[in-house]
Amino acid sequence: MNSFRNEKLKNEKIPMNIVKLVGKTNEYKGKQDLYMNQSPQILEKLKEVAVVQSTKASNSIEGIVVTDKRLKEIMKDDTNLKDRSEGEIAGYKDVLNTIHTSYDAIPINPNIILQLHRDLYKFIPADGGKWKNQDNIIGEISPDGEERVRFKPLSAYETPKAMEELCNYLNREMREEKIDPLILIGTFILDFLCIHPFNDGNGRVSRLLTLLLLYKYDYKVGRYISLEKIIEESKSSYYRTLNQSSTGWHDANHNIFIWLDYFLGTLLAAYKEFEDRVGLVKNKKGNKSYRVEQAVKNVLGTFTKEDIRNACPDVSDSTINRVFRKLKKEGFIEVLGKGRNAKWKRLK
Repeated sequence: MNSFRNEKLKNEKIPMNIVKLVGKTNEYKGKQDLYMNQSPQILEKLKEVAVVQSTKASNSIEGIVVTDKRLKEIMKDDTNLKDRSEGEIAGYKDVLNTIHTSYDAIPINPNIILQLHRDLYKFIPADGGKWKNQDNIIGEISPDGEERVRFKPLSAYETPKAMEELCNYLNREMREEKIDPLILIGTFILDFLCIHPFNDGNGRVSRLLTLLLLYKYDYKVGRYISLEKIIEESKSSYYRTLNQSSTGWHDANHNIFIWLDYFLGTLLAAYKEFEDRVGLVKNKKGNKSYRVEQAVKNVLGTFTKEDIRNACPDVSDSTINRVFRKLKKEGFIEVLGKGRNAKWKRLK
């Protein structure tokens, strides 16, 4: 709430890089309905892939990991969970699906945030749905093994009032429409993370709230492209910018825009990926082999066949394998290992 108190956000001069990121993202948003109307079968596949990737990535950021095989089993059936990690993954999947299907009926207030947190933990014997009951810190381990306090959030005593205040600010600004929605969303998430209202699960709830708020303003890219996966792939930047923007937060003397630059960049990257995937369908709708080749040519660094399957979700394994054999024979790619999860590399 310290980003909103005393009209701080409204009185800040918006840097040009933030203005450009907002403008570019809105350009992509303006085209999203065109893509969504042209290839329903492809979009349905992208939805399925995004839910799996988001569930995996958001939990992985917090160190909660299961095998890909087990992940797919949990996504289909959460009735036979084996341990806490599987329970946390199943909980995230359920809350994610709730937001995707019912976002227009979910308001943003403290009770709803508590409910989201409760549902996140419904498969495990944890105290979900309650604000933190002890003070917490955000720390990091130095190279020599010592733990260092990076940021001290609000105390447990201050948290309930702070969350109520933060939600009130958000809803007021949503009604008044004087702050750009993307800047409003990013700033709300920054303050949420600085309050750090739960004993555990703050990062995951923040990512779920991000998706929910984007839906509120008709930014639907998170339905088809995993924002969580993009964050996981840029995790060091995520923590660095969050650390930089939280410095001075308690005195409202912090730089909001360092975080917003990262936040908006993540959203823009998702829209670019969405256009790349659906744009290929538009340009070469009937040529699946062509789309696989283009997906390979668009990859930077090493990649797996699973990466290409996710980029071309409606293309069969036999077609992907055929294209890989062709590109390997032509000397365009080479395999770096053996087995189903082997890495590949472009040579040209």
